[in-house]
Amino acid sequence: MPSTSRKKVGVIDIGSNSVRLVIYAPPVRAMLPMFNEKVLCGLGRDLHRTGKLRPKGVGQALDTLKRFVALAEKMNVDPLHCVATAAVRDAKDGLEFVASVQQTCGLEISVLSGADEAQFSAHGVLAGIPAADGLVGDLGGGSLELVSVRDSKAGNMSTLPLGPQRLPTSGNASVRKEYVDEQLNRLEWLRALKGKDLLAVGGAWRAIARVHMAQNQYPLQVIHQYTIGRHDAESICQVLSDQSAESLRELKSASRQRLETLPSAAFVMHRLLRLVKPSRVVFCAHGLREGLLFDRLPKSSQNEDPLAVAYYDMEKRESRFPGFGAELSEWTTPLFPDESVMQARLRRASCYLSDVAWRVHSDYRHGQAFRRIIRAPFAAIDHPGRAQIALSVYSRYFGSPEGRAARSAREILDEKAIDRSHVLGLAMRLGYAIAGGTPGLLTDSRLIMDKRSIVLSISPSAERLRGGALNRRFESLAKVLGKKADFAISS
Repeated sequence: MPSTSRKKVGVIDIGSNSVRLVIYAPPVRAMLPMFNEKVLCGLGRDLHRTGKLRPKGVGQALDTLKRFVALAEKMNVDPLHCVATAAVRDAKDGLEFVASVQQTCGLEISVLSGADEAQFSAHGVLAGIPAADGLVGDLGGGSLELVSVRDSKAGNMSTLPLGPQRLPTSGNASVRKEYVDEQLNRLEWLRALKGKDLLAVGGAWRAIARVHMAQNQYPLQVIHQYTIGRHDAESICQVLSDQSAESLRELKSASRQRLETLPSAAFVMHRLLRLVKPSRVVFCAHGLREGLLFDRLPKSSQNEDPLAVAYYDMEKRESRFPGFGAELSEWTTPLFPDESVMQARLRRASCYLSDVAWRVHSDYRHGQAFRRIIRAPFAAIDHPGRAQIALSVYSRYFGSPEGRAARSAREILDEKAIDRSHVLGLAMRLGYAIAGGTPGLLTDSRLIMDKRSIVLSISPSAERLRGGALNRRFESLAKVLGKKADFAISS
């Protein structure tokens, strides 16, 4: 059973460019942010020139931290972690800033070393993508953390001064290229990762993903595990790195706050892609903050599937009858005898989430359920996977995967996945006709399938549950499967 701790936890991240507070809803292993606010203080903006934090940024940061501490107290956040990264770590007056925060806000700051920052970034990616295999790249305002990950563990790691605020601002493009390449070429271990994934972390690199989504009219605006091939990534990075912030102002897909650093971020990614030659770029919404929390979880919680933790908690909070999802998952198993481990995982998630829209008017439940699931901040699931879960639950309410509301999922999935979602949706629809979502009733029946027919076997005590809706839904399921529908009374 997934972890059930109900404590809210928070992380304040003092970076080179922004100061951010994120508060996570319980259970922590699901990593669901319930509050997320950042202020662009630009603490490290003058660091390369003066060696110190920007005075105006220090004032903004102190005001911001006072607000964040007050918010966290009102929200009963416990614990509240506060970390500072490259700017505070490298500034001559970094310790003075830490002392000032302690005095004015009563907040203890942990100034992370480069190795700490790299490790937390890698563990954040592994918290959100447990099967990650490749190179984690976390680009902040002042530094680039690079870490190899495999088998749920971090390997080689390095911190390089390649954040947009550290790149040379004078000279031509060849000067920047020489500087970036010199830093990257120092890491001989990078070449061993050729053909693996580049797991991209950080707001500046996520902005690249948003631009790519807009250019390709991608139907799902979810950054986590958005994936593009290396050649596409090189092309868009080349284009963006050649632009000025001014020329990018017409881009509606990127926030105005990110336009200033977008060309530099794209430049660094482009040089990294040319050196490492990954097979693809996978963008990750998790990073340092999630890694910090992940490291503080007990080992048993770290080993849990974050998707399972999330859907288990959603069913418990939002369904009419918690516990029915597990019965529905077991009951639908005979319909999918050859499913993979991953397909079984998606089916189980669909069953647990099959009642999320019961509070909505019946005319709108299918669309509301679909949007609720496909846009949810789930971890450990790629875009086709979340589309398949959403389409299955949509079909459970609507009786079909067709319809305008679910078009975005159909554009992502192949025909086989769409058909599978349809079958599962009709099976769940039948299960609700039998039991009404009430735990204990569905176990009085079972589905039996052979080459020619599908049999709904019902115990004598449950025969009275048969009725018009049940019969119609069973016939619909049999028709989609191309089989004959038969009823049987179990002995």
